[in-house]
Amino acid sequence: MPVAPIVVRCPCGVETRADAGDAVTCTGCGARYDTAAEAKTLNVLANRTQRQFRYLSRAGLGAVGLAGLAGLSQFQVPGLVVGAGVVALGWYVLLMPWMKRRLLAKAATLFTPVVAPKRR
Repeated sequence: MPVAPIVVRCPCGVETRADAGDAVTCTGCGARYDTAAEAKTLNVLANRTQRQFRYLSRAGLGAVGLAGLAGLSQFQVPGLVVGAGVVALGWYVLLMPWMKRRLLAKAATLFTPVVAPKRR
């Protein structure tokens, strides 16, 4: 998993750019900070978001399958094609991008790239 860029704010007022998980030394006062906890939090959040994306894809596949079966039972093969096509278009072109944007916006509010870690 790629690391995320963060900004470490020291009480002396110096901001240092680093990657989550790095040990950072303040250039102003020499204090050392360990950002491993932020990297762990970011990994948990990324795994949760990816799991939600997988659930969305599987739910869409299930909805397409159910619509196809319903169309097949009512109108034979043309109903299968139309029912599955309409639901696939609605789910993967309209609904899923909207849901992804919503999930990513929610994830962005849970992790801020500016942290003030505890001294080690």
